[in-house]
Amino acid sequence: MSNQQSSSQLISLHKDGLYLLDLSETTSLKLDFPFTLPPQTEPVCILHCHGMMCLTLKDNNELAIWKPTSKNFKRVPMIKPGQNKNLLGFGYDRVSNDYKIVTIIDQKTYIFRFKEYCFFKDRTGTVLDHCMYWIADWSNKEKSILCFDFVNEEYSKLNVPMMLSGLEFNSWLDVSRGQLCVINHYPSLEDNLCVCRREIRSGKKIARWDSDPWMNIAGNDEEPVDIRFACIARNNEVFVVVRCRSKEEEDRVLVYNKEQNEFIKVPFSS
Repeated sequence: MSNQQSSSQLISLHKDGLYLLDLSETTSLKLDFPFTLPPQTEPVCILHCHGMMCLTLKDNNELAIWKPTSKNFKRVPMIKPGQNKNLLGFGYDRVSNDYKIVTIIDQKTYIFRFKEYCFFKDRTGTVLDHCMYWIADWSNKEKSILCFDFVNEEYSKLNVPMMLSGLEFNSWLDVSRGQLCVINHYPSLEDNLCVCRREIRSGKKIARWDSDPWMNIAGNDEEPVDIRFACIARNNEVFVVVRCRSKEEEDRVLVYNKEQNEFIKVPFSS
């Protein structure tokens, strides 16, 4: 197993440890690392990005983030200890200036952010007409929709409908009435939300995005609303989960009432 270090160097795993192979000089250097790798009978994951390495540790309970020139390393706990068949990715986010780990477990995606030092459950893909769609956040003001066609096994990219350019917004994907929908939340615009529906015409090409009437979630609350999740139910109602400001309170679930033109809290009985 090997991982590319540069255009002429490779990190290679051998029976007695890790080696740095220099292809141009045809030399090898054994690396001394301050941790224990899994035994030879277990698979080892080796990932590399910007001079940093991500490796699975013994028993597959943790990951090690290590710079080969350093004797120090950071431990990252696995979502499910002992798992050795999970998909792992390691990379650098230049927008947030942060290293991130992505793993897929039980068809769910989790992202580890080093600045916050914890895993976050990512949005799962939305499936419609043999295609799966994801929201790709390039920045707070620029987003795209990534599409994977299961039939042709090809990727494509769509633009997220922006009703107002230049403003920060959050987006969620869903399906309503057989149409792909995007729910946009504009915190700086009085916490308004809008639902955009993809209108498909001849040739299954996107002609335009149609927007439903705008909804306001702030009400009389002057503080910005932190929406954790938004979706559309089968009856076309819009549900949102709002993060409470106090740690002692639970997150609120709200549903939009079209007749009253406002969001109403959904009661949960014990």
